[in-house]
Amino acid sequence: MKRLVGALLGSALLLELLRLDYTKVPWGSYAYYLANWREVGIPNLVTAILADWRGYDSLGEATLLFAATTGFYLLLGGKRK
Repeated sequence: MKRLVGALLGSALLLELLRLDYTKVPWGSYAYYLANWREVGIPNLVTAILADWRGYDSLGEATLLFAATTGFYLLLGGKRK
């Protein structure tokens, strides 16, 4: 019975997601980025987005990558004799 309820709910959710029209959703801020990237004083559009508008996000990703690399090294590196 639980499997049947789960299957019905999953199917209903899938059908609802397929029914939604995503073409009218304004995705992201690409128009703002393209219009204002020269104002930040960085000569490259990608660098302007990563360094200025998404700076904290990029810092968090770099911190997470450093922590994961350190943890991987500590777990698999072990002590060497």
